[in-house]
Amino acid sequence: MAKEKDYEITTGNVFADLGLDQPDELLARAKLLRQVSSLIKNSGLPQQEVAKKLGITQPKVSMLVSGRLSEFSTDTLLHYLSILGCEVEIRV
Repeated sequence: MAKEKDYEITTGNVFADLGLDQPDELLARAKLLRQVSSLIKNSGLPQQEVAKKLGITQPKVSMLVSGRLSEFSTDTLLHYLSILGCEVEIRV
C-alpha cells in the first residue's frame, strides 16, 4: 500500500505555488515590504514620526508594518527604502 505524501515540493515562490498572476513581481514586492517593515520596526520611532518622514499617514505606516502587500507598488516601496536611508540597487 502506497503511503500518501504529507508534503509538497515548492518552487520557492509561494505566489507561484498558489497560482497567482505575476508571481515574480509579487515576490519582489514582498521582499521589499519586509525590508521596509523591518527598518521601521528597528528605527524605534513612533509610527507618526515615520509617517511624517515618508510623507504618508500613520494608518499607511501601520499597513507597511503589518505587511499589507496589496497596498503598495514596487516603485512606492523602493521610494520608501530610499527615504529610510537605503541605497537601492537593481540588478538584472
